[in-house]
Amino acid sequence: MSLLLRPLFEKISSTYTYLLADMQTLDAIIIDAVDETKQRDIGLIEELGLNLKYILETHVHADHITSSCPLKQHFTQAKIVY
Repeated sequence: MSLLLRPLFEKISSTYTYLLADMQTLDAIIIDAVDETKQRDIGLIEELGLNLKYILETHVHADHITSSCPLKQHFTQAKIVY
């Protein structure tokens, strides 16, 4: 199995989003996505040809607005998990 783990930094809130993918099946999960960087995240997922399965929120985000709903609108097959 070949895994991709990509930490993605958002400067304004000083927070990380993580993209995790199985590079054999191309199934992926994004963890704690930030609204300000949703276009970056969408572009990276599409560039890598990934099949976004889950949008995971690990906790309530007082430091940023999540991009779970906009990501779900773009990747309709993905499930939001809290």
